[in-house]
This record gives sequence, structure tokens and C-alpha cells, in this order.
Amino acid sequence: MQKLPPVNKATLVANGIKYGLPILGVGIGIYAVKKLLFKRNPDGTSSRVAPALSDMVLQKENLTISPSDAALYANTLYGAMLDFGTDEKTIYSTIDKLKTKDDMLLVIKAFGMKMYLLGTRAAFLGQDYNLIGWLRFELSDKEIAKIKPKFDSWGIPL
Repeated sequence: MQKLPPVNKATLVANGIKYGLPILGVGIGIYAVKKLLFKRNPDGTSSRVAPALSDMVLQKENLTISPSDAALYANTLYGAMLDFGTDEKTIYSTIDKLKTKDDMLLVIKAFGMKMYLLGTRAAFLGQDYNLIGWLRFELSDKEIAKIKPKFDSWGIPL
């Protein structure tokens, strides 16, 4: 490996600083603007579009599924959306099994907040979203239109 003369090393460092710092500054600026403009509720829903799901009260007497069923449905939905490729049929069939708004809220609660970055597990680069956020990212507008009437009847923003 050939070593560069000291003059060239200094030039490389100077150019790195000259071009690297502005690029870093622009990146930080874009991140800050994104955080200011696109605020989210703690449950992952957009604060500009929908109320927080945490404001909705779960009525236990309206439940038709058990908490263990809700956890199973949540894991099934997560598996259908995880990694590349979305299994839309599994998503539709799982949501069709839910009869009441409270069933869906229990599944959303069981799903919890999971990091999302293009449908993969992302430790640092992703952002936390609940089930509604994952569905919004994973399904196209045409696919969302298939399940939206059910969510609208429940009063859950999708």
C-alpha cells in the first residue's frame, strides 16, 4: 500500500471538511424540518390527520376475542408485513375475523409499537409505528380501500 505524501493528506482532510460539513448540515436540517412538519401521535398516527388511538376507550363487554387471540392476530399481521413482500390475503382474512371496534383496538394494542423501515426490522434507522402505521406503509391505496369501510364503520382512522 502506497502512503500519500503529507501535503496530500492535509488536502484530503481539508476537502473532507470543506464538503462534508455542509452535507452533514443539510442532512440535519432536513431531519429537523421533517420532525417539525410531520409530527405523530405517540401511537404512530399522524397528528394532522387523525386523533390518537389512545383517546379511544376499549369497552371490554364488546370484545369477541380474547387477549391471546388478539396477540395471535397481531403476530399474524406483523408476519404478513415483515420483510420484503406483503401478504395481502393474510391481512384481509385476519381483519375479517375481527367483529367489533374493540376487537381491533385490542389487536392494535397487542401489536404495540414496532420499528418500521421498508417493512424490515430497523434498529436505528426506522421509526416506531403501531399497526395502523404499518398498514398505511405496506398497503397501496387500492388495497387500503378494501379494508377502509370496516375501519370507517368502527370509527378507527386508517
